[in-house]
Amino acid sequence: MAIRASISKGYIWRPGVIGLAALGASGWFLYDGTVKYPRQEMMWQAYSDITQAHINDPIEASRVWEQKAIDQGWPTKKPIERASKDKFTQKLYSGITAPIGLLFCISFFRTRGRWIEADEQGLSTRSGRRAVYGDIKSLDKTRWQSKGIAVVHYQTDGQAGRITLDDWKYDREPTKRIMEIIEQNMPGGDEDDAADTVSPQSSDA
Repeated sequence: MAIRASISKGYIWRPGVIGLAALGASGWFLYDGTVKYPRQEMMWQAYSDITQAHINDPIEASRVWEQKAIDQGWPTKKPIERASKDKFTQKLYSGITAPIGLLFCISFFRTRGRWIEADEQGLSTRSGRRAVYGDIKSLDKTRWQSKGIAVVHYQTDGQAGRITLDDWKYDREPTKRIMEIIEQNMPGGDEDDAADTVSPQSSDA
């Protein structure tokens, strides 16, 4: 009977949430830099011109500003001072957060549906990797007790590869069961638990 460990829902949603948050922040920064801040800069410039023109009569300056704001559809309170550097900064933040968000979103979509499966003959992954138990050269368990990570090194038709078990990324109980099956069926059985190192040449499931 095959045992399949699917990607953990708790793990898969993390990059999705981070990606959406970063893209949302990027859009917010871009809006500030291209719409909100230029409008505030315009309001501040108009306010400054009026206060300078009526520098000796603050009451008149306030009256003229309020009328100007009403005519333009602006808030009548004193505007926030903005400068060109403020617009540039917001656009810069947008340019930084956008690719970060895209990377996390790509990771989310690439990770969805991933799984590792153990059957009577060997291990399989969604990406098409296949390692029969007789081809397993070593099982690296140096991080299994502390982090729940083990690396299966195998060699098929002269090509070395690896499959990583991770009980944080994949559903924990099936992952542990797959680990037990590997130890029972790989060459040498339970005696071959040593963390031998084989040159890894391919990415994991």
